[in-house]
Amino acid sequence: MKKLYFLLSALVLFFILTPLSNHASAETDSIYPGFRVKGRFLYDKAGEKVILYGINKMIIWMDKDGVPSFSEIAKTGANSVRIVWTTEGTAEELDTVIRNCRAEHMIPMVELHDATGEWHKLQYLVDYWVRPDILEVIKKHQEYLLINIGNEVGNDVSAATFTADYSKHVKTMRAAGIHVPLIIDASRYGQDIDILQSCGPDIIAADPDKNVMFSVHMWWPYMYGYTDQRVRDEIAQSVQMELPLIVGEFGHIWDETESGKIPYKVIIEECYKNEIGYLPWSWGPGNNPQTFLDMTTDGTFATLQGWGLEVCMTSPYSINKIAKRPASMLANLPPVLPEEPLPAGNLALNKPVKASSVESALYSGSNITDGDKGTRWASSVSDNNWVYVDLGKKTEINKLIIVWEAAYATQYKIQVSDDETTWTDLFTQYNGTGKTETISLNGSGRYLRIYCSQRYKYDWPFSIFEIGVYGPESELSASISPTVAVYDKNPANQAAPSIIINPKANTLIKITTGDYTLVPNIDYTLTDNTLTFTNKYMSSLPIGTAKFTLDFDGGVDPVFAVAIGDTTPVGSSNYSCGDYNKDGAVDALDFAHLKKLLMQGDPIDPADMYIYDLNLDNSIDALDFATLKMYLLGTITKLPYSSN
Repeated sequence: MKKLYFLLSALVLFFILTPLSNHASAETDSIYPGFRVKGRFLYDKAGEKVILYGINKMIIWMDKDGVPSFSEIAKTGANSVRIVWTTEGTAEELDTVIRNCRAEHMIPMVELHDATGEWHKLQYLVDYWVRPDILEVIKKHQEYLLINIGNEVGNDVSAATFTADYSKHVKTMRAAGIHVPLIIDASRYGQDIDILQSCGPDIIAADPDKNVMFSVHMWWPYMYGYTDQRVRDEIAQSVQMELPLIVGEFGHIWDETESGKIPYKVIIEECYKNEIGYLPWSWGPGNNPQTFLDMTTDGTFATLQGWGLEVCMTSPYSINKIAKRPASMLANLPPVLPEEPLPAGNLALNKPVKASSVESALYSGSNITDGDKGTRWASSVSDNNWVYVDLGKKTEINKLIIVWEAAYATQYKIQVSDDETTWTDLFTQYNGTGKTETISLNGSGRYLRIYCSQRYKYDWPFSIFEIGVYGPESELSASISPTVAVYDKNPANQAAPSIIINPKANTLIKITTGDYTLVPNIDYTLTDNTLTFTNKYMSSLPIGTAKFTLDFDGGVDPVFAVAIGDTTPVGSSNYSCGDYNKDGAVDALDFAHLKKLLMQGDPIDPADMYIYDLNLDNSIDALDFATLKMYLLGTITKLPYSSN
């Protein structure tokens, strides 16, 4: 070590006097829509090499949209999430979960869990991927999407069958128009690395795109004969044969015995040293009965614990210290157009609601009249539940719109009352199909009730996103067009949103959002019936969805919803080792920064030690300076770098 220190220290003066040159080479190819595999490495569209250091999350059974899991996982610095999914997930749900992962600047890798250990179900998975509505979602996100065809498909599978079937299915997916990287799990419940080494080259050769990676699940406990050396040897063999490999799953133990331990520390170290991605299982909660595999107790970063904390944050080879998000993932996605609200004149909007039961306080009855299709009422898990709205006075009703959640009623009645005691049936549904139902009615009452008597699934409650009640009064209300818009705070893309008002016989009094009343000619302008929001005001609003209520002197006030985003280029929230000035790149500016720091002896925030300590010796000195120089010259290819 002393000899190495002397050598590197002696090189410092030489490096200072030697100008930097750019030895980087971009791996790009215009035929790929996003990520592509070349050799054993993954590259993004811009040609930046990407090593996948991320986390498994059982999204499909927990928070299906990834909220708040993705934002919590992002705090580790992970650059990817392996999203556990099933064929029960709809195209709309898949679209949402992929976007939400990408919005947190992490690469979404979606896997289907339906065929775990069952080879005969592989075709079933491929049928899902090539389904027209799923294909549409894949193509929408193909610049940053990875597809793990199936989780641990097959147990005892011959090499010939493994090669033939996967080759056939890869060709099927390519022919359907899927050109993103395809990840293939090993057989024997993901653990058989030998079959990947044996069959991998032939499957790659069969792929028209040559865009395939392979995933081994290192559930390799000592009790089954696995050793630290076996991990090193198998990874070394995969590297030697240029196999594009990731460790898609692993834990710290197989069971709670000494022999049930898994050499996870060796796994993450060897993966780092050989530039192989790894994704531990799993973020949690949800492992049952193996709760010891839950890296968190409630899905939040604050409860990251035990081996999960080590693998994510504290080990020299943890995700936080070695993961890098490519520049292509750092920009924010543009805002998405909000969902269209119910038609103007909804007499139930913001009216009080009562319900027979609620699943939890989060799913209260008032959610069905708040004008937001993202909130919902959910009953207890039992038949014969109801929810009703107080319209404030006896009202003629000619139409009802019900926007059901997936947990809908197949049988229900629409009833009215003037006293909340005696109810009159206006409509009976015996074969409800959920989604959005529009029902013609002929009646009147102060209270309108939806009485639900049979659930779509016995283990689900009744659940409604929103209702709309309409009658002759609805026709008197003002309306606006459009009702939704997007606004990008990026100065290069700002476009002030405008709406056309049809006031009917009403007069606009004010425009409000939350507790704030907009100021005419400063926050907006109104010319004839064209209302335009100013860029100065819109750009001052936070990212999210802003809802503007146009308060008229009569009728139901229309609401204008604007999704606000910001595609202005941003830096990574998890800065890479060597990125001293935190601009998202390791370059000559960082070299100058470190030189100045060493010369002036400036203090370093302990929280930033992982950025500065390039050779993992727990100190910042001339060795780090020399190491950075070698990295920039291309002498070494990864940071941090240790000679040990």
